Amino acid sequence: MNIKGEKHPEDREPRVRDLTEEESWQILSAARLARFVTVDEGEIDITPLNIFAADGRIYFRTAPGNKLTKLQLNPNVALETDKIEGAVAHSVVVRGSARLLTDPDETDRVASLPLSPWVHTDKLDFVEITPERITGRRFRLGD
Repeated sequence: MNIKGEKHPEDREPRVRDLTEEESWQILSAARLARFVTVDEGEIDITPLNIFAADGRIYFRTAPGNKLTKLQLNPNVALETDKIEGAVAHSVVVRGSARLLTDPDETDRVASLPLSPWVHTDKLDFVEITPERITGRRFRLGD
């Protein structure tokens, strides 16, 4: 530290650093919005959606349509969420498999989670993402 109380460049956190899995889950647990990635016949689709992470899984509501059809044809998905606070940003990417929940006990449990869509439309289907790999990064912005 210099006489002005400023940290020397070597004392600062790196501009970019990998997050631990625990840190990544902390970001996911606080996130309510993410980008959901599906692939169908080589075509990539990215959709914003509301999420809730609990018990090592990620959940969202949906309605019949392209998103649900694509994940039933190819359950391999990715999801990204990010957060910016002051001069620090975080990004977490999840790769895993998604499945439509059909068991009444599962759907009742997930229906009780604070999982609300932005637009009040009938989104009566619940999807569970089981992460197979989680990566996260922390970025020091500016300077």
